[in-house]
Amino acid sequence: MSTTVHADTSTFLTSPATANCRDIHRRGRHVLLGVSPFNSRFSDAYVARLVRWAHAAFARVDVLLAGERTAALQLEALDTPEGKARYKARRAIRRNRRSVEEALVRLGVRGGEIGVHQISDFEEQPAYRRFLALATTAYENDPAFRGACLEMAAKAVLGRLRTVHGRSTPVTAAQAEHAAPYVLAELPFFLHTPALLGVEESLLAYHQRWELGERIFAGAFSLTAGPHQGYLTVTEDASARI
Repeated sequence: MSTTVHADTSTFLTSPATANCRDIHRRGRHVLLGVSPFNSRFSDAYVARLVRWAHAAFARVDVLLAGERTAALQLEALDTPEGKARYKARRAIRRNRRSVEEALVRLGVRGGEIGVHQISDFEEQPAYRRFLALATTAYENDPAFRGACLEMAAKAVLGRLRTVHGRSTPVTAAQAEHAAPYVLAELPFFLHTPALLGVEESLLAYHQRWELGERIFAGAFSLTAGPHQGYLTVTEDASARI
């Protein structure tokens, strides 16, 4: 079931992954907005509309940016030297952060009212390390889960291939495996954002379906999400913008 939410001049369609996600969405206590590097979707204008929508629809909002080291793996998988890949990832994430911060200024949000985080900020946090370890164990021991992770990693690499080189060629198993830690690094936020950010319950919101996350919520793997964690697909209806 999709819900239509109006925010200023934009209309956002929201699709909770499960009935439990729908209940969490209905209560509207917290949303974590995922913002990806190397993705033209997250223009300054789009980020501003997205943040404004979230601020109006939820009691608390946080924004999650990629970690530099794991984001660079997508470029390294395409034979970009490590140093150059890290530089490009750092630049892309800084651009994302600047877009979010400018949106907060335009929204008139006070400092700290909406948190802006990088995944790498959590690398030493015990809760994050615990859930990352669970994801890594599942990746190593559950063939179905490993295959789903590699499929998502391959899609990420393919997206970078189209953006960087303007072409699409099959992604090799080695390329997908190299980029897989990028996928694993995100998974703690699919599993238990409340433990990571100290909130009662949470929805992770992204602009398109994330099949791996949806399968986790559907109970397809040994790895499962906490009962207070949800996933929400948020898409903008451009035809409804004024």
